[in-house]
Amino acid sequence: MKKKSPARRHHYLPQSYLARFTDNGTKKGQFFVLEVESGRAFRTSPKNVAVELDFNRVDIDGHPPDLIENALSPLEQKAVQAIANTIATGKFPNDDDYNSILNLICLIAVRNPFFRKAFNRAREQTIHIIGDLLASNKQLWEHHVRKAKENGENIPDSISFEEMKRFIEKRNYKIDFFPEGNLRVELNLFDNILQILGERTWSLIIAPQDGPEFICSDHPLAINWKSGRQGPIGLELRETEVFFPLSRRAGFYGTFEYPLKDVVHAKPGNVATMNRRVVFNAEKHVFSPLKSFAMWIDGDIKTINCWDKENQEHSPYFPIGTQPSTGKAAEKGGCTV
Repeated sequence: MKKKSPARRHHYLPQSYLARFTDNGTKKGQFFVLEVESGRAFRTSPKNVAVELDFNRVDIDGHPPDLIENALSPLEQKAVQAIANTIATGKFPNDDDYNSILNLICLIAVRNPFFRKAFNRAREQTIHIIGDLLASNKQLWEHHVRKAKENGENIPDSISFEEMKRFIEKRNYKIDFFPEGNLRVELNLFDNILQILGERTWSLIIAPQDGPEFICSDHPLAINWKSGRQGPIGLELRETEVFFPLSRRAGFYGTFEYPLKDVVHAKPGNVATMNRRVVFNAEKHVFSPLKSFAMWIDGDIKTINCWDKENQEHSPYFPIGTQPSTGKAAEKGGCTV
């Protein structure tokens, strides 16, 4: 029997989660994908979005490279089933389903390409600083070369300090970060973030029966200041509120202070406000089951149209371009009812 090749297309958002936003609620269903930078749109299925090559790849002797990808699958499937259970009952999830949903939210929060790229940029900057420091003083350089050789590193004597200094200052090198190292950091961070999420009080937000509906994005966990203030924001900070779309009909809202009821039947303005947050937290794509969705703009509910790629027109409210992705929406208390 032919051995199955390891999976290389890794979804950082589970297809079964994205399926909750398709036209028929399945992975084979389709939704509109709105490009936030260009305002253009196209239709596709979850298979073709929120995916990167070898995103979860590991190179460990005796284990397949898709070890992590396969290990995460049961956790993701359990969470998606918990979402389905919650939507079916219309009630706040039981303890097991609640824990599964929080695990999925946490996994998406720590394991996504946007967090990874930002973390790698910081690591790269640190390496540049260390290199510049070593290149700033010949005695310092020679001291660290000597220490490295004592520890078994093979550094040719033919490389002079002057050559090394030019090499570093001209940045004649490329720094590669491998997914395995990123995954180690992300999974170590998981427990801390999960605890922070668990300290919030969560509510199930239900969209109105006659609409509008919730949308999703490639970075769906949106966090905002309650007061509408600007500046750095984080999941651990008080006076913040978090929204995570569970499906086109439901979302999860978490806060530290002044919690809402377990189940809140949202008004159209609440849904439009949450959609605004999802849009402004997106990096590249917004996913909508319908050709249009509601969004809170300039103090009112506006209809955002997702045009087919053959159509040269696009929404007058897009592109949103370079606006910050986290905490951009400054509206106050969007879920207060």
